[in-house]
Amino acid sequence: MLKKSVKIILTVFCLLFVSVSAVSVNGAETTQSGQTTVKKGLVKEKGKYYFYEVKEDGTSARIKNKWKNVKDAKTKKTYRYYFGKDGAAYAGSKDMFGRKKLAVKKIGGKQYGFDTNARMIKGVAASYLDSGEKLYAFNSKTGVYDVAKTKKIRKAYGYEKKAAPLKKLLGKPKKIKKGTGCYGNGKEYLLYYDNFVLSTGETAKGVEVIFGVM
Repeated sequence: MLKKSVKIILTVFCLLFVSVSAVSVNGAETTQSGQTTVKKGLVKEKGKYYFYEVKEDGTSARIKNKWKNVKDAKTKKTYRYYFGKDGAAYAGSKDMFGRKKLAVKKIGGKQYGFDTNARMIKGVAASYLDSGEKLYAFNSKTGVYDVAKTKKIRKAYGYEKKAAPLKKLLGKPKKIKKGTGCYGNGKEYLLYYDNFVLSTGETAKGVEVIFGVM
């Protein structure tokens, strides 16, 4: 009698376990109640971003080879993404030290930059390469890679180079944070731009020079 009761309990447990297990099929997840939850909008899966559109039959599928504007629910800002041939959005990456490397991709004959969150970049951005950090300039409206401006910015950028020429190219920062240090006359600055922070300091003669970007 005891063995029979144990067998019945195990059978019921197995049935319950099966009913609560989620099954992923073609972008849909089956819940414990048997109802289907259809994936919709921007979804992050295994470190990559995809965008699901709901079809007329109620199912959803990833979009491919397509631009998409997506509004962020938290920031209320709209960002632009491009989803490639496998459906994954183009995105930058991070190395083992957490340093960010942007992705520059050619789409429709033009080049665009994408950050680590797969968002298209506008304006100037910094990327860490094996040779050190590099600055890239993208059109502030379209996001198209600006080769000419990039060359000018890279020429102006460099450790202990005068900051004035670079600051003129970058324009007014969003915020400036003043600090102190042991370099030169002790005055140091952090200049905050949309995509990076420029670090500078003053020499003993009061000339502002470049330290680097963050």
